[in-house]
Amino acid sequence: MRSMLFCLLFILIGLIFQSQIQAAELELVSGKKLDGTLIEIRQNQLTMQMKTGRETVAAADTIRVNLDHHRLPWKKTGMLRLANHDQILGDLVRSEEEYLLIKMNTLPGQPEWRVPLETVTAAFFDWPASRFTRTELLTKIDLQKQNDDLFFLKNGDHLQGEFISFNEKTFRFDSSAGETSVPRGGIQCFCFNPELVNFPQPDQLRYVLTLTNGTRVTISELAVSQEHVAAKTLFGASLTCPISMVETITPRGGKVIPLSDVNPASYQFTPYLSRKWDWQRNRNVLRGPLVTEGTEYFSGLGMHSASELRYQLDGKYSGFQTLVGLDEATTARGDVDVLILVDQRVVFQQSLSEEQRRMVEVPRIDMTGAQELILKVEFGKNADMDDHVNWLRPVLLRSE
Repeated sequence: MRSMLFCLLFILIGLIFQSQIQAAELELVSGKKLDGTLIEIRQNQLTMQMKTGRETVAAADTIRVNLDHHRLPWKKTGMLRLANHDQILGDLVRSEEEYLLIKMNTLPGQPEWRVPLETVTAAFFDWPASRFTRTELLTKIDLQKQNDDLFFLKNGDHLQGEFISFNEKTFRFDSSAGETSVPRGGIQCFCFNPELVNFPQPDQLRYVLTLTNGTRVTISELAVSQEHVAAKTLFGASLTCPISMVETITPRGGKVIPLSDVNPASYQFTPYLSRKWDWQRNRNVLRGPLVTEGTEYFSGLGMHSASELRYQLDGKYSGFQTLVGLDEATTARGDVDVLILVDQRVVFQQSLSEEQRRMVEVPRIDMTGAQELILKVEFGKNADMDDHVNWLRPVLLRSE
């Protein structure tokens, strides 16, 4: 009896220990994937523990590290949207001179972050839980062509002028009517004059962390152990959190070039009737988040039938890979054909529809010596109805 209890206790301890191990998948430029435990990141070197032993690889050779951590349940919060497409979820506390202060409510011990005003494109006091409502808000902001700061009220109106400050009670701005103070509770969100927004990105190696609370932030310095993350953001704030808060770690500035960072040589759209659709960078064609099969992606392209994007490559890359799928915003009518052409030759073609396949992983495409890459979305059997296509995590792999 005692021996049986001892065995059960031993098994239970083993299960508990196993549940604490941080499972990870590391994807390399070479095409190799490492499955195991992320032991550490130090001095831009990543160490993985696998069943066959440990392996250390350079961050510059790494496409992404996926950690098996699920998104936290929704919690009422605000959000800052930065010029480099980062987004920080937390409570907007106040402004101080040339900074906005935000506190992550999922990390009680984390100090307030001081985010420079010039790096912020928009600030939301109440970031909605509904993706549909988020898209409505982002579209409303993006469609405003202004040379002023804009302040959107909860009653649907908006004002314009020059932002001054806010605290927990009041929101102040200057306008043609003079300095104005309104209750903060009446402000839904505000965005800054795009001519004054400036957030240049460094050329050196950096990382994009996606956290389980929905935050996406670019990091200049990163150290990771099996339990903790210590990092410094591009705007100088420190982040300390458990590794269990991290969904993905994506190096930037190495051999992996997100296609969304590359300007296309041309864009061509062919309307089915009269409506014109533009392509979108790091969002869907509705200007909302890239969401396919319930997963949100921070890097990608939004396109609509029938259209094509052309990229001039000049033989600088060795490979290209991507996922492609229908956006969550489509109804049961979405139906398209997607194609990838390299130097005018079709190297991939797939039909996507609500009835059959919504998303597919494109096998890695050899780009050695390639001069041109074309992404095409063509009409399916339902004309152009809800043909919202997402190219997800598309990356060019730099030649050695």
